[in-house]
Amino acid sequence: MKTMRTIALLLVAVGLLTAFGCSGKPSGFPKVKPCEIVVTNGSEPIADVEVALIPETPMSGVIVGGTTDAQGKCVVRTTFANFAAPGVPEGSFTVTLRKDPTPSTPELTVAEMENMSRGDIDKYNRERDAEIQSMPKIIPPDLTSVQTSPVKVNAPNDSSVSIDVSKY
Repeated sequence: MKTMRTIALLLVAVGLLTAFGCSGKPSGFPKVKPCEIVVTNGSEPIADVEVALIPETPMSGVIVGGTTDAQGKCVVRTTFANFAAPGVPEGSFTVTLRKDPTPSTPELTVAEMENMSRGDIDKYNRERDAEIQSMPKIIPPDLTSVQTSPVKVNAPNDSSVSIDVSKY
């Protein structure tokens, strides 16, 4: 009888630890504050832009950023130890953007590659890469690098930032 009660209590404890202990924020997860970044070209929103916030003071294992939606809005998220939450940690960040042009020639599928020689695959990929290189850039080069981007976020002061790429 005592053994059954002990086993039952142990199972309840393991269940609670599994439900609450493993699903919460990991130790070391920074405090975050809400932050959104809107990316436009003039008055037109730009969807599917990868937004990265690079901390001026390194934060080991912390990734801050997100992707813009159809309205050009990115709700910034912080990721640490496979846990993500909306918001940005306190600190100063440089914002970088990335969006590659979409070529008319799609990437090859595995099935297509199986029916092609290595030389034909390489030729196809070279031609596709050349098409991408010749297309107009969506994001100005200055905004794609932490070394050249003039866009800064100081959290928690900057909770909403607008970036008009036509100004760069």
